Amino acid sequence: MTFGRRARHLLATLALVGVTTLASACGFEDPKGADAARGAINWIYPDALHVTSAVWRAQLEGVIERAPAAKSLFAYQTATSRLSALRVRLSGDDATPGFSVLQIGPMLWSQFRADDTGLTVIHHLERAGADDVVIVTDEYVIAALVSGRLTASAAAERGLLRFYGPPDDVRHLVNIFAHKFGQQPAIATVKPDEISGSDND
Repeated sequence: MTFGRRARHLLATLALVGVTTLASACGFEDPKGADAARGAINWIYPDALHVTSAVWRAQLEGVIERAPAAKSLFAYQTATSRLSALRVRLSGDDATPGFSVLQIGPMLWSQFRADDTGLTVIHHLERAGADDVVIVTDEYVIAALVSGRLTASAAAERGLLRFYGPPDDVRHLVNIFAHKFGQQPAIATVKPDEISGSDND
């Protein structure tokens, strides 16, 4: 079973036990629903919640920007503008595949799609795109990558940037991030024995 099909099967199972918020809750609209979704995310993306504690440590150490003490009325716009800046940095490389990003703080899903016009980003989706490589991170990590404050290598080593998907697809996207955002990052994915090479089961 491929990673994409495994994720879809797990989503169906979670829905049956009532964890429907996993696929739909966004913290900008429904903070309580986002909390429930965040608590269930490890079912599909093992150790994804480690990103939360890694972000907290990095903020304490001054590696990345801290969240403001008071919530901003423009928090959603800020989060999406950072993703748009990421798209700009990744543009210009025809080899960049489509992928999905989960910002673990607000549980905001976005998808980067490659087409004839280049790379586009769609915000506020219910879940990752089918068969996409998934990156679990946080908006402050994205801001640090885009600004050059943090390399992809340092982000991955600190657990701030985690890739999930079939190994070959992950490796390809990791190499692109390495090229655009510094040195080669360590790959954090699901275990190889949890992913098969085809979707013909």
